Parts: sequence; C-alpha cells; structure tokens
Amino acid sequence: MTVARAKGLTERRLLYKYPFRIAMNPAVSTIGWVLPNLVSGELLVSIVLGLPTVAPILVNALLNQDMFLAGSVIMIMSTLTVIGTLLSDLLLAWVDPRIRAAV
Repeated sequence: MTVARAKGLTERRLLYKYPFRIAMNPAVSTIGWVLPNLVSGELLVSIVLGLPTVAPILVNALLNQDMFLAGSVIMIMSTLTVIGTLLSDLLLAWVDPRIRAAV
C-alpha cells in the first residue's frame, strides 16, 4: 500500500482495491446460505404466527403423509440452496481474481 500511495492513489481507492476486496470473501461466501435460510425462517415464523403461506401447507402435507406436496416444497428449498451457492461462487470469482486463476 505504501507503493500505491507513492504513486498517488487516493485513500478511498486504496481501501477498495486492497483490504475491502479481501474482506469481501467471507461475506460473499455466506450469501449462498442466506437464500434458503430466508425461506426456512419464513416457514417457522408463519407456522408460529398462523400466517397463510407455504408453511401450513407443508405441515399439513407432512401430517397427512402427502409425499408429493411435501417433496415439492422440500425440492424448491433445495433448489434455492443450489442457486444461492452458485450465485455466491460466481460473486466470489468476480471479487477475488485469485479464485479465477485456480479454475
């Protein structure tokens, strides 16, 4: 960073170029788990509060042993997990150029 300061880069540019990009790696890698956690959290909250969402339908399907409906809801949640992980991997490759070089 001393060399970059000597070249005349501003402090803002230095922060975005060096420590900010490295600090973004853990934040970006957790984005993949946020999407399914939002859905599962919504399921729990809607069951507790009695809101008319997918959660009561899922609970009734599980209690009535409706495997097709319950399997569909679970498959949607797992698809969201895969999509979230893919998005976090793409963002991580965009943020950190060292990851692109390894692929």
